[in-house]
Order: sequence, then structure tokens, then C-alpha cells
Amino acid sequence: MIKRKILAFIWTTIISAPIIGLFFMLIEGSTIRDVPSLIAFTSMYAIPVTLLFGVPVSILSDKMNNHFDGNKRVFFSLIVHLIFGTSFVVLFMLILDSRFILTDFNGFDSYFVVASTLISFIGWGMDEILRIYFRGNQKT
Repeated sequence: MIKRKILAFIWTTIISAPIIGLFFMLIEGSTIRDVPSLIAFTSMYAIPVTLLFGVPVSILSDKMNNHFDGNKRVFFSLIVHLIFGTSFVVLFMLILDSRFILTDFNGFDSYFVVASTLISFIGWGMDEILRIYFRGNQKT
């Protein structure tokens, strides 16, 4: 399981950094030349958070959903990943800001919510793909 989680983390960061960089480019109205710096900025924050928060959430999701099978496990795993991915941003804003999130939500916060949601979705997808891959290799 640990090998699968580390591989899911690596692939999640490789896939999500360019996607979020391009997404930020579209939001800000930047040019394509700004994408490498946006990817570097995104990676600077996303990689440690994904490693220190995302991998434990993925392990927790496996522990919480191990009694489900098939599509039900996949669905509840997605829900757990998205809830924890979004809650990280909410907790981050509560800790660092003195404003109330529900009434003082600004555009800058949407960057983090979108990035966190995309990364948690991609992380969930990579974990599910690797789960299928490792299960197929165990049978042969």
C-alpha cells in the first residue's frame, strides 16, 4: 500500500502542476509564457501539502472504505478525497485569516479551492488507477 501511495503522490504532482498552472493562466488572463512560473509557484506549495496532507488522507480513505466493494468503495473514496481536499483550504483560511469564510470569500480564495479540489480529484484518480494496476499484477 505504501508503494502505491508514493507512486500516486508522484504521478499526482506530475499531472496536477501543469493543469493548475494552465488553469491559473486562464483565470489571470496571463500568456503562455507565464505558465512555467505559475507551475513553479503551484508546485512550491502543492507538493509539500500533497505529501504531508494528501497521502495521509488517502490512507485514511482506504481505511474508512475497506469494508465497501466495487463502485461503492470508489464513490465513497472520491467523496472522502474531495471533502478533505476542500476542508484543507477552509482550515488554512481559518487559521491564517481573521475573516469569516462564508461571508468574506474573495477571488484569491477561489484559487486555492480550485487547486485543492483538482489535486484531490487527480490524487484519487491516480490511486484508483494504481490500485487496479497493482491488483492486476498480483494475479499474474
